[in-house]
Amino acid sequence: MWDTNHFYHECRVCPETWPSEQDRNSHEANMHHYCGDCNRQFTSYNNVRMHLNSRVHRGQQMDCPFCHRGFVTATGLTTHLESGACPSAPFLNRDSIYAIVRTKDPHGAISKKLLKWKGSSQYEATSASWNGYYYECVLCHREFNNLQSLNRHLNSPVHQQHLYHCPNRACGADFKTLAGVVNHLESESCGYACFAAVQKKMGDILSSDRMLTF
Repeated sequence: MWDTNHFYHECRVCPETWPSEQDRNSHEANMHHYCGDCNRQFTSYNNVRMHLNSRVHRGQQMDCPFCHRGFVTATGLTTHLESGACPSAPFLNRDSIYAIVRTKDPHGAISKKLLKWKGSSQYEATSASWNGYYYECVLCHREFNNLQSLNRHLNSPVHQQHLYHCPNRACGADFKTLAGVVNHLESESCGYACFAAVQKKMGDILSSDRMLTF
């Protein structure tokens, strides 16, 4: 069958044939950036991969353990909790999530061991940040139309300490939020873990007392 290219499942873009539907779909995505189910061509493999991992194909696979809102990705669920947006768990935020992860990650698979870390720094801008045109961030000099937007920026993770790192030590990427490292792994950009494996790991963190391993 390999010699004569007579497998049953034929690529919908080129004449190649494959022994299984999964093999054909993988070939179409990798080689042609094509989704056969949607009959859509994409400009890059990254784009078609994001499409295949989207709500269109995966639905809402992860539920918040507190408010039961559904999310397509572990990144979405983690952002929901880290940002304090869950109405049933207002006690959760970037700092408390980091504390939880550290208890489940004693060997530092993804969390940095910051012995002197006491929590996120808090900033508050005043009218003195007006530069004559905009409200300016004193830390990065980014400009905002109003003081409220500047304060949201100051107290976002942008100017906070890196709390996490990619478990692939050869990658060397650092992240300020758990959502950042989860998104990095879900994107499969460094090839350390597949999308489904990341979803399972995050489910373990949020729903059990199991230790975190990769």
